[in-house]
Amino acid sequence: MKKIFTLSLLLAMNVSLSAQTLPYTSVHTLQYVSPTNLTLCKDSSPYFMDTIRTRGIVVTPGNVSEVASGSVQGGSRPFFFIVDTAMAGSAGPFKGIEIMAAYKNAQNQWLPLPNVELLLPGDVIQFIGKVNEYNHGTQLEPINANSLQVLSSKPAPGFVTVPLAQLQDPMRVNIPLTGEQWENSYIELQNVTVTEILPFGGNRISFNVIDGQGNKINVSDRFLAQKLPSWQTVNPYSPQTTGSFTPPVPGTFYSSLKGMLRHDANGCFPNNGNTRGYELNPFSASHYTIAYAPPYISNFERDPMIPTPNQTVDLSCNITDFDGTVDSVHVYYSINPAALPTQFTKVVMPLLAGSTDDYLYTLPNYPDGTLVRYYIRAKDNAGNKSYYPVTSVGQAQPNYEYYTVRANGPKIYDIQYSLASNSASPLVGKEITIKGIVTASTKAYDLGYLYIQDENGGPYSGLWLVGNNVSNFFRGEEVLATGIVEEYYNMTRLVVSNINKTNVWKAPVTTVVDPTDSIAKINYGWEKWESCLVRLQDPNNGKLHISQTNLGFGDYAVSALPGAPRYKSALVLAGRQSGTAFSSLYVQLVTNLMYDTIDGFMSVPPLVVKDTMNMDALEGIVFFGFSNFRVLPRNNDDFIGINVSLDSTALQPSPLIGLREQSIASLRVIPNPTSGILRIDWTGPALLRAEIIDFMGRTLWVQSLSQGHGILDLQALASGTYWVRIEGAQGEKHLLKVLLQR
Repeated sequence: MKKIFTLSLLLAMNVSLSAQTLPYTSVHTLQYVSPTNLTLCKDSSPYFMDTIRTRGIVVTPGNVSEVASGSVQGGSRPFFFIVDTAMAGSAGPFKGIEIMAAYKNAQNQWLPLPNVELLLPGDVIQFIGKVNEYNHGTQLEPINANSLQVLSSKPAPGFVTVPLAQLQDPMRVNIPLTGEQWENSYIELQNVTVTEILPFGGNRISFNVIDGQGNKINVSDRFLAQKLPSWQTVNPYSPQTTGSFTPPVPGTFYSSLKGMLRHDANGCFPNNGNTRGYELNPFSASHYTIAYAPPYISNFERDPMIPTPNQTVDLSCNITDFDGTVDSVHVYYSINPAALPTQFTKVVMPLLAGSTDDYLYTLPNYPDGTLVRYYIRAKDNAGNKSYYPVTSVGQAQPNYEYYTVRANGPKIYDIQYSLASNSASPLVGKEITIKGIVTASTKAYDLGYLYIQDENGGPYSGLWLVGNNVSNFFRGEEVLATGIVEEYYNMTRLVVSNINKTNVWKAPVTTVVDPTDSIAKINYGWEKWESCLVRLQDPNNGKLHISQTNLGFGDYAVSALPGAPRYKSALVLAGRQSGTAFSSLYVQLVTNLMYDTIDGFMSVPPLVVKDTMNMDALEGIVFFGFSNFRVLPRNNDDFIGINVSLDSTALQPSPLIGLREQSIASLRVIPNPTSGILRIDWTGPALLRAEIIDFMGRTLWVQSLSQGHGILDLQALASGTYWVRIEGAQGEKHLLKVLLQR
């Protein structure tokens, strides 16, 4: 079968004569950097940006790369690694290189290389492409669909054992003089200990390990080997449909860890983010060899998640020691907000009768508003300790989970507020039922996405809702939603499984925020406003100005100071709506006219922002993405007192989006309030009909009207507020609010 594939690929991928005339350059020659240059922090290939022809032996299978990409057709950016063909592909200094296996076609679209997913370790290939790099990690990029040619097959290449001390120091800073030679190589680390687990995105994991001298490296997840079971594969040719990785416990000792070494420069190299130096990327489940490990705590549950004052709380989990026995398990808890975790009350967490690994402890009930913190510690017969939630090796104080007792059920605040140093929700992965007031909807003339907020607003009160049946609601409606809390690229949201109206309507609370206050933004200070409805406004009641007209990717900025720098401004995103840009199509002010038809079709004519524009205030929903908070106006009406003409939707602060309450001199609806009977008197053209609408926007019935007057009988309806929409013979429509009282 392998020979058939090789022959067919040879026939299918004819390389042009002009490409064949390129001189051959070995992988070693492409990768080699002199000690002199490395000492000077110059690690780029001498062939950087050149088009080259090389050969190599495939190291990683073509179907196990697992990197999502919105720019590549199919949503997956494939890549693989090769080793120099010298000495039958044995690993050695400067002998490995990465190939990014997507190319641009004549229409400027990124496409995967044909049949790249069929590559197997040991395939000998010829590759024609450009030498490039990403964060100082050298990689080859194809120039067209014919850049890859399979020539023959050899045994799969092996690994080389490399001391961690050659790669990184204890601060996880790369050491290029001794480490660069192993970039893009298949290596093994021996005798390393897991110090900390670094989850991200809700379904991905990386972790740090150290050697006996404390030198540290990150073990990362460019392949499927390290994705959690909740991960849905993006590579359509992956051998699995989901991830399957079980994270190690801090303190786990690996006698062997293997994988591809990538470079994500830090230290003396310039970089633009929190980079990792050299990082190890295992590509097979066989790459993890555990010598010993602390007890493994799994399947933790808290029931109920948010208790009422009369409810106790069950903490349960499974605890197993794979290389010995569990010696003891304790729960530590406290209701004293000033207590350190090491000062919490310690109680035994008993093993359930008849079980070998099921543990349960019940926390007592507490008064409304009580903050309860807790953690679990397990110790095995060798003295190795593990914690839930996970605590890093050497950490002075254990991590903990927490909840607040709520007499009236959970608040959005309980989802959004985090006592941890990161901004992730304390309820990630948990199912919860929450109540909130709609601040933005999917209806016409609105943001296009559903947001709700705690009744009284304030910090940590907003939440983004996605999932089932989120398109049936209007602004101002109170909803009751059940779903799973997730972190979407560090933006907390609820994936809804069930949602209903409570038949209550309340005007959403808008929080005033000063966009010029740079101190409030330090260390993600705006996290408390995530998903909240805010009003950007100068505290001195001055005008807001468009301070930065184009910050890229659709962002511009407003500030109380004309021309203010970015840190003295608030970002605004408008005019498009796609998989990664969740802004409104009913906002005219954009950074570029191209947003009229890119990532969705705008429903209002675009208008490019200028630094001459100013306004009294700007309202919208706070969104987090690509490391920045930004405000998403819901429609043009969110630009308050702006000095340019915009198409107004004139939405009222009610759930009846698109309807306008009017007082018409020629129309009387009496009495109002009414106990059940309404009389309509009309002196204009002939009437056609009247619609009775409840406060959730539902039409209850339609009634024909005679010329001049009509009688509406509301006696069958419950007391409350209703709307009467009157339609005239000439198509005119009027809306009036009626109060039914008994």
